[in-house]
Amino acid sequence: MIADNLVNPFNHLQELELPHEIVVMENWTEHYFFAGYDIEAGFGACVHVGRLPADPTIWRAVIQIYLPGEKLLVAKYHGRDGHARGPGAGPFKASCIDPFRLWAVEFDGAAFSTTRQEIMREVLRDGPAEPVKFHMLLEAAGPIFGRTDDHGEGRSSSTFHSEQICRMRGHIVYQGKRIELSGTGVRDHSSGPRDYGPVIGDIWFHGCFPSGKIVQTQVVRFESFEIKTAYIFRGDGTPLEMVEIIEHPHVNSRDAGPQSLAADPLSEAARNFKIVLKSRQGIEVIEGELQHSHAITYFAPVEEFLGTDLTRPDGIQMCEAPVKLRWNGENGSGIRERVARTGTLFACS
Repeated sequence: MIADNLVNPFNHLQELELPHEIVVMENWTEHYFFAGYDIEAGFGACVHVGRLPADPTIWRAVIQIYLPGEKLLVAKYHGRDGHARGPGAGPFKASCIDPFRLWAVEFDGAAFSTTRQEIMREVLRDGPAEPVKFHMLLEAAGPIFGRTDDHGEGRSSSTFHSEQICRMRGHIVYQGKRIELSGTGVRDHSSGPRDYGPVIGDIWFHGCFPSGKIVQTQVVRFESFEIKTAYIFRGDGTPLEMVEIIEHPHVNSRDAGPQSLAADPLSEAARNFKIVLKSRQGIEVIEGELQHSHAITYFAPVEEFLGTDLTRPDGIQMCEAPVKLRWNGENGSGIRERVARTGTLFACS
């Protein structure tokens, strides 16, 4: 277990973990993200759940469930099912059990069957639904991460963001079978006014290793500025260390050409990647291989479609991909996000 003096280095208030008070202002919203994946079993789930700006008492949950091979189960639910300790929409619910340390994420409903290839080239069309349920516990594998200037205004009109790399355990029930899960998880929480329009692209990567080491890398490009952060937590009693990014996977720039990037991040050229960081111990090299992925298309200011809408160049595609990792001879796993404007994407065969 992470020591109390290490789990919250940015001094976030415990109540910031819980749903924030609604602020009446244009495009104000609040979002949570939860992901967990078991590399060995080939099962996992990602959930992006946020308040609708038109009525922030309504939560929208976009749910993507990874099945072995290329298969996915996906769904989108709306509902006023949030509660004092977390968000909720219809059959989805998340609950903070212990701030900075433990969350429960659960779903008991139905989702549409599709494949990774299909969801990378079109928006999901209506079709038969399949019953499925999962229960995941996301337990802190490293400290909560967020800027120091987030915690003071996190429940008001400014922009708040926190995230955490976790160990995941739980189960999924699908086609009458219960599959036990154990792997890597990630969660984040944000609030404030939101607009997807200025986003150009990003790579957001989290990794976890049996030794207790975790690593994060984020590069986000907007129309007028860029954010770059990276950290390592070694799980050996030393604090989280901010590190320098030397090399990272491709992130589109403002001048990215039309149809210059494969919509499917598991295309042959992009499936394997490398991240190089500079820490107090020297150069750190993390190698990764994407295992699966799903896709959501965002439209300004805060709309979300299941799948990839290549017919509208004004959207941005977000792909979350579970990954196998290797770092200094140790195998691990993680989650990697890639964002790119739909106008720069081409469909893979």
